[in-house]
Amino acid sequence: MAYPKPSAIVWDNPPGRDQGVTVRRVLADDREYEWYIPPNGVVTQAMAAELIGVSLMTVNNWVNDHLIGHIKQVGAPSVIPLREVKRVMKVRAVQGRLRKQLFFR
Repeated sequence: MAYPKPSAIVWDNPPGRDQGVTVRRVLADDREYEWYIPPNGVVTQAMAAELIGVSLMTVNNWVNDHLIGHIKQVGAPSVIPLREVKRVMKVRAVQGRLRKQLFFR
């Protein structure tokens, strides 16, 4: 199933104690909204799916197959580091998909 390319703009906030990252999305009707990703640099699986441009189930399958790194928390949903989201976006731009044999951990 093909998904539309995400129209997200990711940029680092000015340096400081609470730097973090801001993600700006432009919707189909030209409305905009922003996400603030805290300095620890983690996003939920739903946010990662939207940034990458795939379904939430796809990201969940990648986590279960160890194709994308995640941080499991006790009593809370697992989160994905922003560096992993950027890595997957780069791999998908070149290859079009993630393949199990290309990742060695």
